[in-house]
Amino acid sequence: MSHSSGIPASQELISAFGSANTGDVRLIKVVIKNDELVVDQKLNVQSDFETDLELAHSVLQKDSPCYILYKKDDKSIELTGYNWIFMFFVPDNAKVREKMTYAATRGNLKRELGASHFVDEIYSSNMNDFSKKGYQQHKLHQESEAPLTIEEQQRNDEKEQGLFVGGGGSGMHVHGISFPVDSEASTAVSNFINKKFNYIELSVNVDDEKIIFSSSSNIDIEAISSKISSTEPSFHFFRYSHQHEGENLDSIIYIYSCPDGSNGTKSAPVRKRMLFSSSKANVEQLVTSHNVKIDLKLEINSPSEISEESIVNELHPPKVEEKKAFSKPSRPGARKLNK
Repeated sequence: MSHSSGIPASQELISAFGSANTGDVRLIKVVIKNDELVVDQKLNVQSDFETDLELAHSVLQKDSPCYILYKKDDKSIELTGYNWIFMFFVPDNAKVREKMTYAATRGNLKRELGASHFVDEIYSSNMNDFSKKGYQQHKLHQESEAPLTIEEQQRNDEKEQGLFVGGGGSGMHVHGISFPVDSEASTAVSNFINKKFNYIELSVNVDDEKIIFSSSSNIDIEAISSKISSTEPSFHFFRYSHQHEGENLDSIIYIYSCPDGSNGTKSAPVRKRMLFSSSKANVEQLVTSHNVKIDLKLEINSPSEISEESIVNELHPPKVEEKKAFSKPSRPGARKLNK
């Protein structure tokens, strides 16, 4: 999965930022609404740059992530208008899917508005970091920082790509999300492992942030495609009992399906796709943690991508016959040398 969410800035936001760059606006609070970056609030200049930093603190909500575009008093020497600070607030108690979405959209916002406008960044889960005192501490920390190690630089690069959220407070990796598993889903996994069913489907309840049970049954391999939705992401485990080269096999197949609008599917919302993609490794572990080996992992967009033939070819790739080198005929009258 791309680290970028693909959520765009609204035309209203782009216009508001352009006007604020030469006008009296001190800050613009930006939120994600209906898969779009929009203006949530604007406040005008009231005092000098550092004193007005208290305005940033005043627009935060303790449970809701947001971005704040904060205008400094000094003008850019490269671009028309002023220099700006990019602020990213992501509270620890925000929902995981919100943290992920905002982290993966941060780069989009900067790029669409023009990353060169932003001369500094503050990202934190602590509301107090977005204040005059918090900014002064931020600057002191910057001035006292030792040169970054390779690992620290890599982490900073990952933050820039939206791989991490947090900063001043606790950090959180947006990949490998581990949601709680409801009892029905746990029972389904146990039944699958104990061979009560050869197929189970699991999903994610986006609102409750839980791994949930969808369905279970005993099916033939030809029926797998009929179990895969063309509108909703889902996780599938299938035990394929078959013979190959005279050997009886029980191959475990793990399928992550996520419709993206291609091949007759309807694309799931961006947030849902991100949440499912970030959960797939931990869903897999629900089975592998019981010492069960996954023989084949597939990621598909459409039910049409999967069939008995495609599965068999993945499990048992056709052998490529080795070309035998032709023996060079002996020259008439030639003799082999005896060693």
